[in-house]
This record gives sequence, structure tokens and C-alpha cells, in this order.
Amino acid sequence: MNSFFRQIFFFTKSQKRGLIVLIVILLLLVVGNFLVPMFFYDTQTPPSTDTAFMAQVKEFYRTLQPKGDGENRRYSPADFADDNTKIYGDTHKNKTEIRLFEFDPNKLDSIGFITLGIKPFVVRNIINYRKKGGKFSKRDDFSRIYGLSAHDFARLSPYIRIEPLYTTLPQLAEHKPDSLRIAKPDTLVVELNTADTTELKLLKGIGSYFARQIINYRNTLGGYYSINQLLEIKNFKPETFERIKHNLRIDESKIKKINVNWATAERLNRHPYLNFYQSKAIFELRKKQKFQNINNLRQITELSEEDLKRIEPYLEFK
Repeated sequence: MNSFFRQIFFFTKSQKRGLIVLIVILLLLVVGNFLVPMFFYDTQTPPSTDTAFMAQVKEFYRTLQPKGDGENRRYSPADFADDNTKIYGDTHKNKTEIRLFEFDPNKLDSIGFITLGIKPFVVRNIINYRKKGGKFSKRDDFSRIYGLSAHDFARLSPYIRIEPLYTTLPQLAEHKPDSLRIAKPDTLVVELNTADTTELKLLKGIGSYFARQIINYRNTLGGYYSINQLLEIKNFKPETFERIKHNLRIDESKIKKINVNWATAERLNRHPYLNFYQSKAIFELRKKQKFQNINNLRQITELSEEDLKRIEPYLEFK
């Protein structure tokens, strides 16, 4: 026990010096804790109260009190809106009044749709649909807009006035005289190698999806040489083809052809009518001879007569 206390109370000279320094630092911290507030803070003066600010706070809390009955009333943005704020779809007494009037959904602007009481996100859907080339040809087409409720359509339906769809075709014909010859739907003629999606959707049974598919396949082929090629499009229904085939024509001069004497095997293989082995065989034979016409390709065993017939309109021999 005695040796234990001797170890505690008998320090070396350097340890004693360190202990003194530590004690001095602790004393300075304790004294500073009392002196600093005396010189830097006025402890005698109570914090002042801004009576005007407190009055505003009380007034704010007063506005949060439930209106009417029920302590569990839910608040909406309208409860905190300024009296002049117009909030769509709320029962605020100064909201914009909904007004019904006759309108053409192909022409009315977004402000007009809002005035009719259509929700903003539905208005955006209508405008986007029109920007992509969509048209409302009859009253029921308007009901298919995403987000438009059956109630809103029933409310607005009596006021829809759509101009005849084909009254605008003469204007289109001025820009594309080769695409649209006649304005009447039963004699409408569309040229497949130059028509855009807007013109294709004039055909009965062709919507936005198949209009895009027709153009995509046209770009892949390089153009159409027969209207029967539409049946090669995935899910294209034969009954739709029978319905529109009399309204179609082909301008073969618009076809983009492949020069067989210069094309690489990769370029040939990109055409849907040629597979890898056929493209490779054409490329290898061309290394030995220059092709003059389609007959030169008949010596390639990988190409059948049917294959040659299909691919011939897309090849040139220069």
C-alpha cells in the first residue's frame, strides 16, 4: 500500500512541471468563464421584445384556426392563398369561373381549354397530341385524350364543333402535289415513297403507330417498289391493306439503290432482303469480276430466283 502512494505522490521533475502547467490552464479556463460575460454581455438588460413581430405571429396562428366545424379539418393550398389568387379546381370564392362555349379541339389554344374547365395536365396532352400531327376528325376522338374523364367529355361534347377533316387537304396539296391529288377520302391518293405520317394517317385504319412503321420500313428498304411490301410490316393486318390499297401509289424513281460494285459486305447485309452469307458471297465474287447486271449474280448459289427478284429493284451496276 505504501509503495502505491509513493508512486502517486512522488513525481519526477518533468512530471511536476507538466502538472503545474495543467493546473494553471484549468484555473485560467475557470476564471475566464466568469470574466468574459461581464465584459462582453450586458447581463443586467433583459432581451427586448418586438411587440409588432409578436403581434404578427399571433395573427398568423389565428389564421390557422379551423374554419367551420371539425378539429380534424384538412387544409389545402387555398386556405393560405391570397384573396386574389386563382386556384384551378378549388372552391375558393374568387377562382376563375368556368365558361362553356363552342370550340374546335383542332384549333383551340391552351387558355381556351382551361376556360372550359379542363385540367392543365390534360390540356398539355391535347397540345402534345396536336404537335405530333394528331387530328380530331370526329367528336368521339376527343374522348380518347389521356386524362379526360367521361364526365368532362359528356359536359363538353355538345359544344364540340369540328370542321370537315378534308377541308385542309388542298393546302397540303400545294406543298406536296405528288402526294395528295384529290381531297375526297374515297379517292385520296398517297405516294408511299414520299408521304409523311400526317398524310399516311389520312388513310382509313392507319394511326400514328403504323404510320411510323410504314416510314421506318421504307427507310430500311430504301423505298417501296410494290404496295404489297406493306404486308411485310409486323402485325400489319391484311384487312387494313385491302381497305387502303386503292388509295396508294408507288414512285419507283424515289427508291435509294445500292451500287453492288462499290458496296461493302456490311452495307449489303443491312438490307432486309439479304442475309450475311448472301452479302458475303456477293462481296467475294465482286473481287473477281465487275457486275454488269443482275444476271451476274445468278452464279451465286446462296441466291435463289426469288431472292434475286426481291432485291433487284434496290441494286444498280455502275
